[in-house]
Amino acid sequence: MCLIVVALGVAPGYRLVVAANRDELHARPTRGAEWWEAERVFGGRDLEAGGTWLAIDGCGRFAAVTNIRDREPGRGPRSRGALAADFLTGSESAARYAARAVREGADFGAFNLLLYDGDELHFASNRGPAARLGTGLHAFSNAPPGSEWPKTTSALAGTERVLTNSAPIEPLFALLAERDDSGGDELRKQRSHFVVGPIYGTRCSTVVLIGATGRITFAERTFDATGAFVGDVREGFELDRRA
Repeated sequence: MCLIVVALGVAPGYRLVVAANRDELHARPTRGAEWWEAERVFGGRDLEAGGTWLAIDGCGRFAAVTNIRDREPGRGPRSRGALAADFLTGSESAARYAARAVREGADFGAFNLLLYDGDELHFASNRGPAARLGTGLHAFSNAPPGSEWPKTTSALAGTERVLTNSAPIEPLFALLAERDDSGGDELRKQRSHFVVGPIYGTRCSTVVLIGATGRITFAERTFDATGAFVGDVREGFELDRRA
């Protein structure tokens, strides 16, 4: 189960802080976080259907998407990853794009979508209305809008504790690595920040920071099917104020 925590305007020294786990089938082909060719976008790519689960552009526009586990998750003709990728390679405001994503929601499988355009943070889903998210902490997983899972509750509490840290990357990675192996498979996935499994599990953990001065830091760790660390990407760049 994916996990995304966003802190908007509440971390000293940072406009935006993101901590996220991508849970996916280990066999699904993926390209690790990098600069996209011909695009000023940094993030991973899904090589099966295109798009991305999480990325940021040089102007500080951020997008992330998860699927939704409900009784009728469905599959649409278009990949959910295209929602995040199209926002980042376009120029629409987060508000306008979120509204359009809801209108066109039938084209996609069930999704939760987060969009930040440098000014506002918005949420969109084809299981509920779009909404602007205000200053504060917000957490999402693969639950439908309005539902809360234990992992989002514990991730919010953990993020709040580390936001005052002047160097939050390592504490956030530690939070993303927390595991809860109690209960059955479904309950374990709803509780555990980090999911381990031979077929499906946490593929990568990502921390994104947008500093008050415009410095952007993207840090990502990747893992194999045993949950072992296998790679690390760190990229830092200044916000492009000309775009």
